[in-house]
Amino acid sequence: MAIWRKIKAPATCCILFVIAFIFLKNGWIIVSDQFPGPEYGLLLFLFPGVMTALLFRDTAIFSTLLGAFAAVPFCFTLRWIYYVRVRPPVQEVAYAASAIFWCVLGAMFVVLATTAYRHYLTNKKGAH
Repeated sequence: MAIWRKIKAPATCCILFVIAFIFLKNGWIIVSDQFPGPEYGLLLFLFPGVMTALLFRDTAIFSTLLGAFAAVPFCFTLRWIYYVRVRPPVQEVAYAASAIFWCVLGAMFVVLATTAYRHYLTNKKGAH
């Protein structure tokens, strides 16, 4: 039972990361119809980081990083088996690194926002 507490947050992030990947690669969420062009769809990877940070506040950033790293091999496997390869493997690694960055950035944003809000509340109480 103790190990479940340690892997619950990264597993949640991993599942959400894979879901975001599948939504983007299946075209269920179309962000840009121009190819080649900017990958605005990478912003969707903010969602797993934000959700993980909101659900598991004590280890938000580290859990998000572990979950994203755990999801990348699974996403690569899905990509090579089911989806048409339109990029060389080096660009796929760059895409994965960018997705990890955006995922962790989402968690960092939540941590920043909650810390700023707590600081605001303590200063508000101290001013009276």
